[in-house]
Amino acid sequence: TRIVKKLIKYLGSDLCGICELDKSFVYSHVGRGPEVYGEEIKVEHKYAIVFAIEMDYKMIRCAPKAPVIVESENKYVEAARISIITASFLRKLGYSARAHTAGSNYQAMLDPIAWKAGLGELGRMGIIITEKYGPRARLGLVTTDIPLIKDKPIIMGVQDFCNKCKKCARNCPSKAIPYGEKEENNGVLRWVINREACYKYWRKVGTDCAVCISVCPYSKPNNLLYNIIRKLSK
Repeated sequence: TRIVKKLIKYLGSDLCGICELDKSFVYSHVGRGPEVYGEEIKVEHKYAIVFAIEMDYKMIRCAPKAPVIVESENKYVEAARISIITASFLRKLGYSARAHTAGSNYQAMLDPIAWKAGLGELGRMGIIITEKYGPRARLGLVTTDIPLIKDKPIIMGVQDFCNKCKKCARNCPSKAIPYGEKEENNGVLRWVINREACYKYWRKVGTDCAVCISVCPYSKPNNLLYNIIRKLSK
């Protein structure tokens, strides 16, 4: 576990956590990728290694303009590079491993896995809020059967903060983020965004939007002032 985390940090990751792979976080069927469309997905690996890479604050502040998609795609490529090298390393040790990469190769949902591995909490906008970078982080994932030591979920005050803040909901151009209380969705009590409205705006504006990430108070720079505020909210 120590070696794996050191490798991922060396390759450029800012955060890393490990958990048992909850099968309810695995997609049921192939949507796109090298496998056949509609084919049933079976991930037999026991463990998930999830990591996060900070996205540049100045680039994200430009949301929803072009710099956002440049930064987003840049970090997607970085996450893919780290996960592919890590999976290859684990296979050379004699264990099964799979790199889950954007665009064609995800077989599991990264945000709930990141929560379970202790990288942060799920926020109102439906994505992981990390303690250090807020939602301003791109995730990567490797699943494997090598025995590893698990991390635990953390509590940093996000649920209570998001319940009061609602800044992402007020600023969402597509009005896809709910103002109200959490609701049960697939057996989980959480805030559920309007996915279709969100993606429709992506197609309209031609970028990954990211206005919610840009305006989130947790996305502010990692400096003394905002770190004090983070500690107080925690």
